[in-house]
Amino acid sequence: MAIAALAYALKSIDVAGALSAVVIGTLITAGLGLRGLAVMIAFFVVGTAVTKLGYRVKAQRGIAQEKGGARGWRNAWANGGVPAALALLAGFSAPDDRYLFALAYAAAVATAGADTCSSEVGKAYGRHTYLITTLRPVPPGTEGAISAEGTFAGLAGAIVVAAVGAAGGLYGPGAAALVAIAGLLGSLAESVLGTVAEERGWLDNDLLNAVNTAIGAALVLLMARAAA
Repeated sequence: MAIAALAYALKSIDVAGALSAVVIGTLITAGLGLRGLAVMIAFFVVGTAVTKLGYRVKAQRGIAQEKGGARGWRNAWANGGVPAALALLAGFSAPDDRYLFALAYAAAVATAGADTCSSEVGKAYGRHTYLITTLRPVPPGTEGAISAEGTFAGLAGAIVVAAVGAAGGLYGPGAAALVAIAGLLGSLAESVLGTVAEERGWLDNDLLNAVNTAIGAALVLLMARAAA
């Protein structure tokens, strides 16, 4: 509650977004405790920072987050809905399954972190932006666009989220690397899907964000099984 109130005071989320954040945070805490909540808080802090970073440049280009960067309830659930469900599943699972669900949860959050960081940094500081499916040069902010600056920022965001999970004891350092990689790959998958799905009206940006968190969760489970 206090974190959501602070976020609202800093104009990082609106009222509906703050209420949604309280619900999502409660569900995560019920499933994975404060260690799990810390992972989501790490995403929120990093996501807020990169949204504000270079905001004037993004606003001048007409591609900045609306309402001064304040996120609403749709964005909150797009990034936090799948992680909250995975956290609850972890809380009701046997120890072995709990560990896998915790990994999936962290990877889903890492994907959201990578996607937010790559998008926000790429919009402001991407010098050369390309469509991921064709590598054709496109303007910053184009759906499905990537840049070197944005991609590196996405990896950094995923690493931060993964490291917080490892520091809290949800998994070890080796698993943290898998979480970070899955997070980056999940965000890149969203770029690929976005070039087709949003253009054709299949999914809007919020639904795409929810899908990419699920993809990141699935990827880390596949990598964990391959490494076992």
